[in-house]
Amino acid sequence: MIEIISLLSILIAIIIGIVKNINVGFIALVFAFFLGTLLGGLSPNAIIGFWPLNLFFTTVGVTLFFSIAKVNGTLENLSTTIIYRSNGSKIKIQVIFFVLAMGLASIGPGNISAAALLLPIGLAIAYQSNMSLLMMSVLIIQGSIAGGLSPIAPNGIVALELARINNVGELGISIYILNMISIIIFSTLFFLAMKGHKMNGQKTEVRSPSPFTYEQKLTLASILVLIIWVIFGKVHVGFAGFTLAVALFFFKAGKQQQAVQQVPWTTILQICGAAVLISVVGELGGIQMLTEFLASIMNEWTAVGIMSILSGAMATFASAVGVVMPTLIPTAVNLSESLNSAVSPAVLTITIAVASHMTTMSPLSVMGALALGSMPAGVDEKKLFKKMYIVAFIALAFVSVFLGLLHQLGLIK
Repeated sequence: MIEIISLLSILIAIIIGIVKNINVGFIALVFAFFLGTLLGGLSPNAIIGFWPLNLFFTTVGVTLFFSIAKVNGTLENLSTTIIYRSNGSKIKIQVIFFVLAMGLASIGPGNISAAALLLPIGLAIAYQSNMSLLMMSVLIIQGSIAGGLSPIAPNGIVALELARINNVGELGISIYILNMISIIIFSTLFFLAMKGHKMNGQKTEVRSPSPFTYEQKLTLASILVLIIWVIFGKVHVGFAGFTLAVALFFFKAGKQQQAVQQVPWTTILQICGAAVLISVVGELGGIQMLTEFLASIMNEWTAVGIMSILSGAMATFASAVGVVMPTLIPTAVNLSESLNSAVSPAVLTITIAVASHMTTMSPLSVMGALALGSMPAGVDEKKLFKKMYIVAFIALAFVSVFLGLLHQLGLIK
């Protein structure tokens, strides 16, 4: 009975968060306290100990650093410079926005920051040029998600850290690569289905970029240092972020107060609060019960497909990084054992991460909501709401079939 109550607390926290517009992380912390102390006999200090300190430290360090790049205009000017290279070609503009979103998200800012930066620019250009707003929205969102599971981007950091602390192991760049491949294939098919290729030869006007300032050049150099330092120097990405942020503050390349305000505290607190509740639910046996239930409806042939559907469907209304991954990744090891290791914990974890991000263009999720909030005045948002929801479920069907097929062919192990 305790196990059922603990699992229901996750669902109730999500529902309250959506209905009352309260951060799910805050609700999760309250539930964790009462469940842990009243039903689990845990002390408040033990519950506080479940706070994912390494994850918190890493995401704050990385997002603080890239908040400086956002505040001082480096990312916007870089984007404008790259878009200007399209020479106004409509087909090139859409491809560039996809690639640019993927690139920006990959180097550290993450999918939410990349989408928040590019959606207003891309949708304004699309609206003025009679390009499909739906296609531009999906391409920018999917591009940013393709880069969002990079090992140095916030969502990628969360996925890898959850895998590590739940004994799945070190997954390196495997999540990032498979996620990128999946999204590139889906986005290409979507682009062709929307007849984007028929815009070849059509042109529109794009504004010329401003010269990079001293502060922006220094920031670009710092981004390059971060990438090299983390990849080749193997330094902790959180410490690298804090170190380079302090250097930029020291040389007056960014304003500290504005940069701190730009850190996505809401998302970070949601992730960490949910992680605390998931840990308490695990102590109460809830995660084990969820694992046993999933094992009862899966076998080696259906496990990847079912986990894809579950992860992707949850992400259409709940945060992939704040709710879906922290809830499902802890089941990976025991679920694999229940299936006699026919499906490895790594495959299940990668499936959860990729599928949960694939559907986040849903208007009830963060990325979809960003797109709707960035629409130019006069656009019928209700119509786009429905279309984006349909595309999210098409993406869900695609990723379930695609990942299941890759597993059956032995291409992911």
